[in-house]
Amino acid sequence: MSSTITFYDSPGSLPGSPPGPHNWKIRASHTLRFGLKNPDIKSLYGKLGVSAVFTKADGSPYYTLPLIRDTSTGAIISYSLAIADYLDKTYPNTPQLFTLGPDSYTLLAAFSDAFISKLGHLWQFVLPAMHRALNPASQTYFETTKSVVLRTSTLEAADPKGAKRAEEWNKKFVVGDKLSWADMEVGGVVLSLRIILGAESSEWKAMTAWNGRRWAQLLKDLEPYEVVKV
Repeated sequence: MSSTITFYDSPGSLPGSPPGPHNWKIRASHTLRFGLKNPDIKSLYGKLGVSAVFTKADGSPYYTLPLIRDTSTGAIISYSLAIADYLDKTYPNTPQLFTLGPDSYTLLAAFSDAFISKLGHLWQFVLPAMHRALNPASQTYFETTKSVVLRTSTLEAADPKGAKRAEEWNKKFVVGDKLSWADMEVGGVVLSLRIILGAESSEWKAMTAWNGRRWAQLLKDLEPYEVVKV
């Protein structure tokens, strides 16, 4: 049976839209795409008869994209992780993303939650930039909902300027300028790899070049903590 998977996302004003990362995760799987302005999302949910997956701090429904509708099964799925899981299970002969066995969804959901939770420092840069990239009809809604996240009256007010921007962007630890357990977690693994593989090994030398030498720099920043003083 032929099928059409309708992929609803929110377009932006820049080349290569949409600007949102969750939409990009699913975009490669769609065969037909409808661009929706943010204020239209709630009415789309009502039209399709689907409930919101998430709720806002006040307990009201939080309507989000991406969202897909599969004509071959009648399924309507929101939330990017759930969409990817649905596509894997419904179309097993296509490239699979959940390949870690029966617990794939649980494991990858935990990874997604943990990853997103560590991006808090970036939102002051990302949300104002996303706001500027949206179509005008979507900007007001986006500003109203996202300025609450940054606790500012406007998103532009949260966007660092001048020397402060460089200072904020270059903060070296996972949660900003303060050392946290997250740095110890990552640093412990990286340090162990250097010791186990050997500092002169080709594997370690290749790793130190990854991500603009990020991991080698992390170990350098953690050097003061490597030796226990007694």
